[in-house]
Amino acid sequence: MFQYYSGGGGGLANFALLLQAYLHRFPEDHITIVCSDNSSLRQLKFASNADVILIREGRFKELTRLWLGCVELNSIAKRTRADIIWSLNLGTYIKSKIPTVLSLNNAHQVYPKEDTKTHPGGGLRVFLLRLFFRLSSRAAHGIIVQTPLMAKYVIDRCGKNYPVGIVPKAVEVDRDVGFEPLPAHITDRLDRRSVMREINWLYVATSVPHKNHAVVIQAFQILKNQGKKHRLVLTIDEESAIQWGGDSARQLIREGSLVALGWINKVHLKSLYAKCDACLMPSVLESLSSSHLEAMEWGLPQIVADLPYARDLCGDAAVYVNPYDAEQWARAAERLSEDGVLQKRLVSEGRKRMSEFPESWTECAERIRLFFNSIE
Repeated sequence: MFQYYSGGGGGLANFALLLQAYLHRFPEDHITIVCSDNSSLRQLKFASNADVILIREGRFKELTRLWLGCVELNSIAKRTRADIIWSLNLGTYIKSKIPTVLSLNNAHQVYPKEDTKTHPGGGLRVFLLRLFFRLSSRAAHGIIVQTPLMAKYVIDRCGKNYPVGIVPKAVEVDRDVGFEPLPAHITDRLDRRSVMREINWLYVATSVPHKNHAVVIQAFQILKNQGKKHRLVLTIDEESAIQWGGDSARQLIREGSLVALGWINKVHLKSLYAKCDACLMPSVLESLSSSHLEAMEWGLPQIVADLPYARDLCGDAAVYVNPYDAEQWARAAERLSEDGVLQKRLVSEGRKRMSEFPESWTECAERIRLFFNSIE
């Protein structure tokens, strides 16, 4: 049984691909998926070896989570004769005789408290997340994380009471996603000839505070003031860009130096990277960001926040700058755009780094099943 009651964004899209790969790779296994009636995981009901139990997502989601964690998840597992209870981020709060595994992707639940101040729900929300994670971890028989850094934080927080497995995420390959060209209306907006831009910089992220969009918008305002012909491409909409960047974002959009595309479907993502020249990743808190991996996999150099999570992931495959200093971001962008040798070195190092990660979501599924077998 797999459970993720409520949530969305890129993390859930990745988990849907993981579950699809698992169901295809292990047709002899059956997964009962427990999710809200608004969840994109509903689509998995069409797999021959899966069924979906929908939980109504009403006004009081936290009370529903409490009911699931205290009573209903274990009850469903018994009714469906599950061999494993597998949950994302928060699971059952009552220990069961059925082996229980948590996949932990939410850095807010285990990072040091001082690193979690940017959560959009505020301090109370973070406190509750951490509290209920502690309850879930006490009921668990094992935890799966995506990086050694997250494993360290889990062990520091939960102790060495059970195995902690490390299974990184994958970057989509053709057999996972049927990639398509970008729609014409997006391609036209990225055409360099239309506004004589020298380089397209890409930042793929949702519009939440810890993604730190404001600093890169400020940096591109600095570049524009210096007469540099750089363009920032964001996967948030214009309203969100203006929310983070204010008048600077509004002016950059008007002059074509900032293109706020809104969220991009996975089938178009590889084509979007191909339309750009380099990537930025200023986020101040991550478990394992797909943006870093995608840049390395699809051959783009990147500038990233100088924080432990990024160094742990990227190694020598990135330029590191202070996440809060717009002047540094502007200088780093100008330097990288002018240094072809550095660009090639970062791309080469990125490909080396990617050899250490799963080649596909199918390989991720195989690693997770091995972990399940190790705790049964």
